[in-house]
Order: sequence, then C-alpha cells, then structure tokens
Amino acid sequence: MEITFATKNDIEGILLLQLQIYRVENIASNAAEILEKLIANDNCSVLVAKIDGTVVGTATIFYLPIPAHGQSYALLEGMIVDEKQRGKGIGTALSKKIVELAKGKNCYKIIFTSGMDRADIHKFYENLGFKKWGLEFRMDLAPQEASG
Repeated sequence: MEITFATKNDIEGILLLQLQIYRVENIASNAAEILEKLIANDNCSVLVAKIDGTVVGTATIFYLPIPAHGQSYALLEGMIVDEKQRGKGIGTALSKKIVELAKGKNCYKIIFTSGMDRADIHKFYENLGFKKWGLEFRMDLAPQEASG
C-alpha cells in the first residue's frame, strides 16, 4: 500500500469511495471539477491510499489560517477507507500521514466532524489520540444537487 498526493488520474476512484461515507444517493455532477480544483489548491492536500494502483482510501486536509494564532489549523474532511479494505491499517496509515502533513504546515491542531451515529469511527480516532472536544452546529443553506 502506498499513500500519495492525489492526481487527476485518481479522481474517479476518490469519487467512488465518497458514496460510502457521504449521505448522498449520487455524486454531484460537478464533483470531478471541484475535486480537480482541490488537488491543485495550495491550501489543501488530497491524499490517496492505493493497493496495486487502485484507490482504496482518501482524505482531504484544508489548511485554514487563524490570525490570532499566527498559524493555520488542519480541517480533515472526507477520510474514507473502502469498506472491503477496512481493518488492514489503511486508515491508521492515512491518519499518520495527515498528522505529518499538518505538522509540516505548522498547524496548531487538526479537527474533523463526524456524525453522532458513527461510534465505530469515533473509537478509531480516539485510539489514534484524538479527543472529543466541542460541538458542531449546522445550518443547511440550500438543497444539494446530490440528494440523500
């Protein structure tokens, strides 16, 4: 297994995995275009984990500068390991790479959000050293193209 920065060639594999975690029935029609822009964005890292050239995991890290801290924090979004590949250390390897990249960007913290009903993934992150902290408040602003 190898973990690398995503390229345009990985977009299809990443989007297939996203159906396993995001609560949508279909991927939005502009998803590939958005992902291509993220791959090229300097304030973002899109990672893939591959086995024999096939994308089996992915994660996106956004680096958000906070003036009061004089540093950025890392926002982890969409970390997914293919359901058929879970339990093989792929998520742990992706997590270690995420921490390494965030430290390399001089981030002062890493955060992510997770649905309250995903106790298994909460335990996974706690085992990696993450702590439950705070609450997420949400306001949906507009209907999404991909329903779910």
